[in-house]
Amino acid sequence: MKWIPVGRVVSTSGIRGEVKLYYYNEVKEEFFDYTSLFVLKGDEYIELKPEGAKYRKNFFYLSFRGLTTIEEVSFLVTKELFVREEDLRPLDNDEYYEYQLIGLNVINVDGEVLGKVRSVLHTGASDILVVRGEREYMVPMLEGFIIAINIENGTVQVNIEGLI
Repeated sequence: MKWIPVGRVVSTSGIRGEVKLYYYNEVKEEFFDYTSLFVLKGDEYIELKPEGAKYRKNFFYLSFRGLTTIEEVSFLVTKELFVREEDLRPLDNDEYYEYQLIGLNVINVDGEVLGKVRSVLHTGASDILVVRGEREYMVPMLEGFIIAINIENGTVQVNIEGLI
């Protein structure tokens, strides 16, 4: 089973077992589709059933079924929460999840390997692929720079002309 990180608990909130969650996905509405979240405790994933999630000021505030006090949820602080890959929303053929890009080989128009995708930066104008190889590239995810993304082959083809 593949576990996909969706956010990190940054603190508890109040005394009734709520936590404050930084959610990784830009599409906040998708969070409400998750009926189960998981936390890694030791070497096993523990299921948490979210209840009463609210979104305020860039964070989700939520409680979990059966955890009703601050003491019961305090172990979650700083922990990453996960979903099962099969619980993610199905995508169209030309769509992908950010986690699918991490680690892909990045090649130029001549087929030379430039490096691997290390992260995706979210800016106001566009997302940017951070590519590390012999040097680091920051490639805007815009037409003209991104030629093709092929998850199955594990490659992103880019046009780096004009990049510093």
